[in-house]
This record gives sequence, C-alpha cells and structure tokens, in this order.
Amino acid sequence: MALRNIRRKETITGNRAATCRKDIQPTRRFPNHSGTLKARFAELPMTRCDLISFLATCSVLLSAGIALPDETAPSNPETRASVEITSEQLHEAISGLGSAEYSVRQRSMELLKNVTAEQIPVLGKAILNHPNNEVAQRCIELLEQNYTTGDRDSGLTRRSSDALELAAKSDRWFVAEATREILERHWKRRVEIACVELQAMGVPMSPKEPSRLWIPDHYDGGPFGRRNPISDRSLKIYADEYWKSTPEHFVLLRRLSPLVSHNIGVVGSQVAVYLLDGHPLRQEEVAELKTIFGDTLVQERGRVCLGISHWPQDAGRTGVMVSGVAQDSSADKANIRENDTLLQFDGKPLKDFDQLIESLKAFRPGDEVTFLIQRFGGQPSIEVKVKLQGWYER
Repeated sequence: MALRNIRRKETITGNRAATCRKDIQPTRRFPNHSGTLKARFAELPMTRCDLISFLATCSVLLSAGIALPDETAPSNPETRASVEITSEQLHEAISGLGSAEYSVRQRSMELLKNVTAEQIPVLGKAILNHPNNEVAQRCIELLEQNYTTGDRDSGLTRRSSDALELAAKSDRWFVAEATREILERHWKRRVEIACVELQAMGVPMSPKEPSRLWIPDHYDGGPFGRRNPISDRSLKIYADEYWKSTPEHFVLLRRLSPLVSHNIGVVGSQVAVYLLDGHPLRQEEVAELKTIFGDTLVQERGRVCLGISHWPQDAGRTGVMVSGVAQDSSADKANIRENDTLLQFDGKPLKDFDQLIESLKAFRPGDEVTFLIQRFGGQPSIEVKVKLQGWYER
C-alpha cells in the first residue's frame, strides 16, 4: 500500500517523488528465524516512518508485559511442562502466601499452581485452619482456578470441588462466604460434577452427559418460553426399584437445586425426578426430594415411558395433543408425531394426559398397546400400535 502511494506521488511532482524515494528502504532480509515475528516482516517494504512507528508500538507492548505473537512460543499454557513440588516445598509455598514481600507471594502462587490432585487436601486444610486470612484467601483463589479451568473429570478438579464444598461449611465466615460465592457463580460446573458422581453411584438419569443440558433446543423460547421436558435440556432422574438411598446421595442431589432456582421466567423445569413403580424410597425421603426440587417436579410414574410431551389441555376438549416426541422413544418408533392428538388408548377414550399416565402404570417394558390418533390437519383417524419401552437403559 505504501509503495503504491509513493508511485502515485511520483506522477504528480518530481521533486516530492525524489524526496519520497529517499525515504524508501530496501527490502530488509533478517536471518532465517522460521515462524518468528522478524520472519513475518522480513519481506515487507517499509518507510522510515513505518519502521519507527512499528518499533515504538513493540516497545509499548513489551513494557506493558504483553507478549508479541510468535509461532515458536507455546500457545497453550497447558503445554508447558509442570513442576512437581515436594511436600516440604508445598508447605513452604503456603507459608509464603502470607509474606510481606510481593515477590515471595508471587513465587509461592506460581509454585502452587503445580499442585497435584493428592496435594489439594493440604490447600483445603490451610483454608480451614491457617491463622493468616491472606493465606486462606489465596488458597481459595488457587482452588477456584483448578475447579473452573481444569478438565471436569480430572482428579485435580474433583479434589478441588471437594475442598470448596467442605470450605463452604466452614465456621470461618469469610471462608464460607467466599467459597459459597464461587460455587454459586460456577453453578453449571457444580451441577455437572454432581451428575457424574450420582451416576457413578448407580443413579440413572438422562442425559447421561450433563454438559448437554446447556445446548440450546429449538423448542426453547416457544410459546410463553416453554421448555421441552423430554429434550436433553431437561435433566430426568429416575428412582427405580434398584435405588439405594445414602446421605451422600442427598448431598449430591442438593447440588442440583440451581436447575430449579435458575429457571425463573421459563415455563417447564430443567429438572424432574420420576419415582417409578417399585422404588424403595421412604416417605421422609420423598419429602426431602420435594424440599429440594419442589412438589410438582417429583412425580409418580409407571415402569414404561411413551416418550411424548403434551400441549396444555383446552377446556372442554378430550384427548392428548402431542407437543414433542423424544428421539428413539416408544412413540418415535411407532411414528407418533408432533401435533398428533391421542384419542383412545387400547379402545378406551382418553380424557387427558393424567389419565394416560395412570393407564400406562399397568404395563411393563415390551408390552404392546394401541392408540387411536387424529393427525394434525383434519386427516382421518388411524390406529397405531406401540411397543412400550422403559425410561432408560441401565
């Protein structure tokens, strides 16, 4: 661009062109540093003004501590070799976090970024017991970094999660407040970890991969902001005959409560608990589930699942109008479609969705039933046979 401008000036006035030609520097060839910043500018024609401006910009960036782009430098911090620290170095670094000297604190923070999963409980103990509040606060910062930036399923992230959860119950008010704020701010990470740990303890749910809860659904934002209860955007927990209740189960279930509290303004919940026929939950345990999630989100169901959601019932109308069909469900395999109306179930008229739920409780996976369906658009009614499936695959 600079060269074209100079040539244009040459056609206008010879005197100015001569001056401009003096400013043109020959193409400068730097030594061959493949991939470096020098190599990128090696073939660029530059005026003296351009070169001075470029060098001045580089000087400002370097003085501000901003690294210049260079393809030979590692682009990802995780690619740098980590430094293993001994137990003695670990305790010295924790003590260094309370130093009056800034350089000592910074060196300690950098060293503690290399702690292993097995060393995380030492940071947790420092948060709970160290007499210096500054040390406790900086250990919390380190745990938050591991908790939020690491691989969700890594030992380092899980141990950091355990340490933060324990600190949230601390008698030291500032520790409890700081860690609760972290867990609330990163509630999605907390929900995902709780889901993975519950599944490891044998609790069936869908979707099995909790990160799918945050993937937008085409159904979201529909009439009145309704959420599709059968999509992967809604967590379904199944309490079946194999359910085993322990205090740890309920600790993890409480960590799913943000799926309710962060659901304001949307019709339909992001979580539901289905109590399937034959479950062993006691009344007080069911009451605890309702305390966590709300009465309407803990529902009794049979052993089979049709796999549909329904539109709200208009006054005076009978039947069940389908608003959605879960992929690979009983209804999907029988070619039941969105906006179909289920008029009869095994030859008996269907009044509403509640009657359909009660009727399905008499069946087990593998049983076959018949529906009379009215297709959307006034087409003739048809009979559809459906082979019923369970709620999930164990």
